[in-house]
Order: sequence, then structure tokens, then C-alpha cells
Amino acid sequence: MRSNSPKTWLLTTLMAVLIAVLPSFLQAGQDVRLFVETDEAGGSEPRPSALRQALAQGVAQEAEILMRGELSEGRRAALERILDSRAEEYVLGWEEVEYLPTEWGAVLHLNVRVNREALRDFLRALGTYYTRDYQIGYRFDPQGLVPEQQEVVRTLEQLSGVRDDGSDSLILRLALLSEGGWQGVLDYEGMIWTAAGPDLPEIWAALWGNYFRLDRVRGGFEDAVTLVTQGWRSAGDIQAFDRHLRNLDVSMDTIDLLGVTVQSVRYQANWRIVTMDREALERSLREYFQDQPGTFDLE
Repeated sequence: MRSNSPKTWLLTTLMAVLIAVLPSFLQAGQDVRLFVETDEAGGSEPRPSALRQALAQGVAQEAEILMRGELSEGRRAALERILDSRAEEYVLGWEEVEYLPTEWGAVLHLNVRVNREALRDFLRALGTYYTRDYQIGYRFDPQGLVPEQQEVVRTLEQLSGVRDDGSDSLILRLALLSEGGWQGVLDYEGMIWTAAGPDLPEIWAALWGNYFRLDRVRGGFEDAVTLVTQGWRSAGDIQAFDRHLRNLDVSMDTIDLLGVTVQSVRYQANWRIVTMDREALERSLREYFQDQPGTFDLE
């Protein structure tokens, strides 16, 4: 049996150590404190309705972080409403830190672990993630909607960053069915998607998700780059930088470690990054490497 060389063993071990830190990036713990009114508070444990509310708050807090706090009050409220009905889809688990009954009700304190990547995917599909600073023109063709329902559509437009400007290339047809429920068709330059169901926000998200998943649409907001770094002295330095990179206050959708190599006694490490703000990423990297022996390049 042929044994691996010391260099091969070292690189394999290094990759395993670095990759081991990645799963924690996919989930995050949100500290949730909720006051529960007397009629909703149980004697020694929270009632299901209070627990659902706390989990939804945890997911909303995580969404706020993913959106970097850049949502307007109206968009934030609209997002919280649509997340409220599906929050448990993004909850990996929760831990009750404290449940303190009081004379007026109770205080529920939870640590809610949120699947950050799944939640980010939903925000992408909805368009909210991409359209913080943009508006996309489309044409809205409603059938049978009363003014109150039209107002719900306006709220959803605000959430997704779309604006009814009469565009012929992107058309949404939405109808209220006689037996109840909704039917929608989204037409984008000959590509047609349909959705039907009882909940208007769900139909909206399903239709627009098809559009915002298109590579040509996402490419207008995102920039895929390769980060090449050289001159690291040790595997620990690379691991520390990987943690720093993932905690940068920069909008990055994807951070994948591509590989590590050794040249003489120095290490090289490369990452693939998908970002919505390449300039901000480059500024942050330049600041970091001012005090480091290594160098970086964005390709």
C-alpha cells in the first residue's frame, strides 16, 4: 500500500479543518425575547401560539441581518407578514432559555436556530434580496380584484422591488377565482410560469421566484469573483482569514473555499465569492491585508 506524502497529508488535513467550520455558517442562533399576554400565557410553559410567534420573530430577525438593515419600514412589515405564515420552514431548532410568568403574563426567552442559507434563497426568489436599491418595471393585468386586494398587490410590489410601468417584456396576470383562491401567470419575454392557490402572497412568491432565479436576471445584481491569496505562513492564518471573510459587513451570497496549495514554505488559498458589492469587498480586503504578510487578487 502506498502512503500519502507529508505534503499531501498536510493539505488534506488543512482542507478538512477549514471545511469543518462551514456548516456553522448555514445556521445562526437568534436571541428572541417575547412578552406573552395573560390570556396567551400558560402556567409553566408557553402555549403553542406564543411559541409560533417567537419562532417567527427569530426568523424575521435573521432576515433583517441578511438584508443588512436596509429595508424601509413598509418593506420590513410586508416581509414579516409573508414570513409569519412559513417561518417554521426555516427553523432548524430552538432552545428555551427562560419562561418567566409574571402578574401580567409571561416573558418567553428563546434561542432560535435559523437556516440562513434557506432563508436567503427565499429572499432571493422573492426579489427582496436583490432589489434593495432597484426597481424593476413590469405590467400588471388584474382580473376581478377589489380595491382592498389591489392594495395587497401594491404592498407585494414594494416588497419585491417591482413597479407597474406598463412594460411589455414582463407581464403578471392575476385573477381571483370564482370558487375562491388565486391564479397567476407571469410572462417574461415568452417564458411563462403559472401558479394557483388560496394565498396571494404565496402565489406572488412562487411566480416571481421563477423570474429572479434566471441567471440573466441574477447576473444583473451579482458578480462572481475568484479571490486568490498568497503568502500565508500557516494553516491557522488561513482559517482565521476564512472566519474574517465570512464576517465581513459586505453583501456576499456565496463563499466557497476552492483549494489550498503550498509553495516553498508559504501557503496559497483561493475562494469563489458571489457578491452584490465587489467594490466594498475589495475595500475590506485591502484594509485587512495592510497588516498581513500575504497578498490578494480578485479575478
